[in-house]
Amino acid sequence: MKSSRGPLILLMLLYLAFLGYLLATSGQVPARVATHFNIHGQPNGWMSRSSLLRFMSLVGSLFPLVVIGAVNLGRLFPSALNLPRKKFWLAPERRHETFTYLSRQGLWFASIIVMFMISLQFTLVQANAQSPVQLSTPLHFAFAGSFLAAIALWIIVLLRHFLRVPADRSLM
Repeated sequence: MKSSRGPLILLMLLYLAFLGYLLATSGQVPARVATHFNIHGQPNGWMSRSSLLRFMSLVGSLFPLVVIGAVNLGRLFPSALNLPRKKFWLAPERRHETFTYLSRQGLWFASIIVMFMISLQFTLVQANAQSPVQLSTPLHFAFAGSFLAAIALWIIVLLRHFLRVPADRSLM
């Protein structure tokens, strides 16, 4: 079983990059920041710079932690887990390995979320730097598409792991 050290280090580095980027760009956005845009990239929602920074730092910091916590809640409530071949994966001899794997995958998913939060801040800074304010919808959709593709890949990896057919089919 692989260690969770790699994904944990990556997550910590991404957190530092995210918070550093928020601080570095805080002076690059106006006092009244466009934060919501229509499909054409025109602003239709605003907030103060301080509200944006509080919101982004809270969501970007706490949401990944909530995901990690939710993934690890399975240890306390294994009957609530919805896993393929659940009987096999939660057998006493594999339970620790299963939860270690899920914890590791939770760290990867949290990293995906933090990267997306960095991309959101980047698009907001870029949009508010233009006059008039204009969101680059191709850039935003590229980031959103990358986020969705990363989630899809994460799901595929997770399913491939849990759909493996054990040598002894009586354990399923």
